[in-house]
Amino acid sequence: MLTVKPLIRNSQKIVLAITACTFLQCSSPNAKDEEAINQLNAFINEFSSDDDIGPVVSDLSNSHFGEELQKTKSRLSQLRSISSERLSDDELIDWKFAQSILAGRELELEKMQPWKKNPRLYMEFTRISNVIDRPGKVEDKIKEIETRLKLVPIQLENGTKQIEEYVPRFQELSLFMAENGRVLFETELPAFIANAGENAAHLSSLNTVAYDSLKSFIRFLKDDLPTKPQGTFAIGEASYNEMLKHQFLADYDADSLWKFGWERFNTTLSELVEVAKEIDPNKHWKQLAYEIKREYPDPEKMIEAHQQWVDKAGEHIKSNDLIPIPWPERVYVVPRVEYLRKTSYYGNFSSAKGLDKDSIFTSEWMINPFEEQWDQQRKDEYLVEHDWGVIIVTAPHETYGGHHVQGLYQLHNPRKLRRDNGISIFSEGWGLYNEQLMQETGFFPNERIHLRQLQLRLWRNARVIYDVGMHTGRLTYDKAINIMTDQVGFLRWAAQLEVDASSARPGYFIGYFMGMSEILKMRDEYKKKMGNDFSLRDFHERLLKIGNMPPSLMREALLAD
Repeated sequence: MLTVKPLIRNSQKIVLAITACTFLQCSSPNAKDEEAINQLNAFINEFSSDDDIGPVVSDLSNSHFGEELQKTKSRLSQLRSISSERLSDDELIDWKFAQSILAGRELELEKMQPWKKNPRLYMEFTRISNVIDRPGKVEDKIKEIETRLKLVPIQLENGTKQIEEYVPRFQELSLFMAENGRVLFETELPAFIANAGENAAHLSSLNTVAYDSLKSFIRFLKDDLPTKPQGTFAIGEASYNEMLKHQFLADYDADSLWKFGWERFNTTLSELVEVAKEIDPNKHWKQLAYEIKREYPDPEKMIEAHQQWVDKAGEHIKSNDLIPIPWPERVYVVPRVEYLRKTSYYGNFSSAKGLDKDSIFTSEWMINPFEEQWDQQRKDEYLVEHDWGVIIVTAPHETYGGHHVQGLYQLHNPRKLRRDNGISIFSEGWGLYNEQLMQETGFFPNERIHLRQLQLRLWRNARVIYDVGMHTGRLTYDKAINIMTDQVGFLRWAAQLEVDASSARPGYFIGYFMGMSEILKMRDEYKKKMGNDFSLRDFHERLLKIGNMPPSLMREALLAD
């Protein structure tokens, strides 16, 4: 896809370049803009090159994080030296987006400093399983695994030296992750080495050293970490407000967001009451939700059940022409690897990163599978959190037309900054928006599933409350758990995993409900602007082509003349 070049030397090239801008609206720069645009393009190329260097090359030392902070500050200074008032609309949005990304990094590195309290950050070895399982040449995998294995002892040793605070729940979760990580060194890597042949033989000694370092790290987690001063995962109100203002570009501060969260939470509760009356006037919505959650697939066919509704969601999006999907694509539901299963109660989604061996853009929805070795209580608890309702509602969120489709558009965005970067307040908001879209367009088979959809939205409402609440001191960890169990209807173990995720990623989980709310506002504004020419297909296509940025920037681009 051609785009406007930074420097155009004659009018004929200008015409050709403008004609080629079919993915995003773009305009030719006038002469006085060329220097600023060239500076921005050079900055984005350097910025993207920095991001291409992944954690595999990092030893996770204090000096590494210090260097990253200085690099971030330098990048911010460089970006702000570009005359933003001389940029065209699209370039200005890129400028603002880049600044928000860097501001978020600066805040994390300078004030939050999670590497001083969360041991899970040092267990980069978990990425090796992804290297083993992904498509690609064996020799490339061997090279990357060698690099990662050499770093494992260094990273874990740095963890034992640099963690300053004992956060009890972080310690518990880290110990679970580390213990389950044994399978990588005991089973997965030896199997890979055996299958890869002589070229991988040297990995065996590296595997032994890395495994020994993990055993030492486990001893540290059990014996030494609990002796350190007890700390908290909260980042504090000042940092939270800074995150909202400079990273999310939101109009909220912690206080107004707290009020917004509770207001919308209570609104969703009212909707649940009304839908419950339509289903059975004699039953409370919680009673109905309890019954609905006990309607689930054969536990041995959980993967197949998820795949069934993924495929149905895709057919609904395509047959109703809700979102154009012009690329060859597919979504597969697969079991999640064992040692990651306690990081969330359900699973995670991996968007397509490129064409697979069959020239198809393939995404994976990885769910925690049912396990026969569990005791009966654990089995029962699992099944009521993997009911038909949650499967039918969540499939659109993760796949069609949620993360899978949004990911494809982002992958094909011609603007490099927008292709390579995103933010939860839009991407997760887009996923939740698709749950609402499916309700509006008749995908859910009955009102019982509608009630379950509202209960799941209540959960995302609650995320706003306990994220801002826990990280600013308005809410304790235990009270956050109680909101999820007593008011949303989660089982305690699932509520703990849910709240744990928020404790380690401040700000991420407010993106779901806040993002959906902003997308619905943009839809209303765009509908008013377009009048009789409005269509859902057009709105969705235009919005997704813009990128994955803070909603204020998405709105600015969408509604620009």
